[in-house]
Parts: sequence; C-alpha cells; structure tokens
Amino acid sequence: MFIDNKYKSWHDSIIEKAKKKEITGYFERHHIIPKCLGGHNKKDNIVKLTAKEHFIIHMLLCKFTKGNAYHKMLYAFQAMTKLKHSTHKRLYKITSRISEKLRIEAEKNNPVYKNYVKEKISKANKGFKHTKETKLKMSKSKIGNKNALGLRHSQDFINKIKKINTGNTNALGRKFINKNGITKMIKKENLDKYLKLGYKLGMDKNYITPEYRRKKSEIAKAYYRRVA
Repeated sequence: MFIDNKYKSWHDSIIEKAKKKEITGYFERHHIIPKCLGGHNKKDNIVKLTAKEHFIIHMLLCKFTKGNAYHKMLYAFQAMTKLKHSTHKRLYKITSRISEKLRIEAEKNNPVYKNYVKEKISKANKGFKHTKETKLKMSKSKIGNKNALGLRHSQDFINKIKKINTGNTNALGRKFINKNGITKMIKKENLDKYLKLGYKLGMDKNYITPEYRRKKSEIAKAYYRRVA
C-alpha cells in the first residue's frame, strides 16, 4: 500500500513537526492514516495542520501509495481542491496545471472514480425537467435554417447530385468472369460467348488460401495495436 521513498519521508517529517507545535488561528484536522485506508478517529491518528501543510500532505500521499490506495488518495486530493464544493473556505488555491493533471489521471486510471461520477450525474439528472422556456428554445433551434424555408434546389443541381450518387456507371450491366487465374469484366450480352471459351462466372478467388487469410489477419491486428 505504501512505498518507502523520499515523498514518504517528507510526509512523515511534516506530520512529526505538526505534532510538536501549536497552531494559532486557522487549522485543519487531518487523519494521519486516512480513514479510507483503515485509519480511525482516535486522538493519536489526528493532527492539526495549516491549510498549506494539509494541501502538501495530500499531494505527497499520492506519491507514495500504490494500487487501490493510490486511486483513493488521488480522488481525495482532487476533491479537497474543489473549493466551491468545500464545506468551509480553505486558504489555498490549486493551479490550473495541477488541476488538469489530476483530472486526466483520475479519469484514465481510476474505474472506481468513473463509476462514482456516473452515479453522481445519474442522481443529479433523476427527476430533472426542462422549463417551458428552455423547451421552446430547444424546439426553435431544431427548425434549421429559416432563410432556406420555402426554397427549392434547381433541376440542374438535382441532376448533378443524382449523377454523383449513381456510382461507377462503367460497371452497370457488366459481369465478372475468370479463367486460369485471370479475372475480366465483360458486357452481359457477351457472357455466353466467353462461357463457351472455358471462362467461369465470377471473380477468381483461388489466391485466398488459409495462409493468405492468416497474413492479412496479422497485418490488421498489427495496425489496430499500433501506438499512435
């Protein structure tokens, strides 16, 4: 759960100094072993910290925890930096750079956090209804371009669009035939003549062997597993 590194040493040093000093003025109570990691509410597990110390301690906790404990500490640190959701005003502010990093890491690495956010959003939206004014605005926004109401495309434009959507007109009414591994496309009226010459109907697919399929599969897998 805990990693013995320099961040843990810094954390322990701040805690030990805080135990020995008296804080006058504003302070915050901190669980030395966080409750979510099994800590209790007894006096020997609680220490008084300044706002700055409390901020640093929670930031350090993200640096020497691992596994599920890391995700819990990451979420706790992120939650305490959201001043507008806090129960009281803290005396520090988080920088945009740290905030961005916390959000990205939490969303990427913590499935528990994702489920928690989804549940919060679901509860917030439950029973939610738009006002009549909002519904009217939404309805008007779906009408589209009012400047185009009553207007029609010209016949020339319609014909151009039809031609574009027709596809390859050269292949219309033609058939594929094959012989000795060679595939041709011929007109439908010439089909009988080629069949008498030994051609078969359809494209030649003898090249599609199990080995060919395996190679194509490996190429496709390599493409989708590539690092962007």
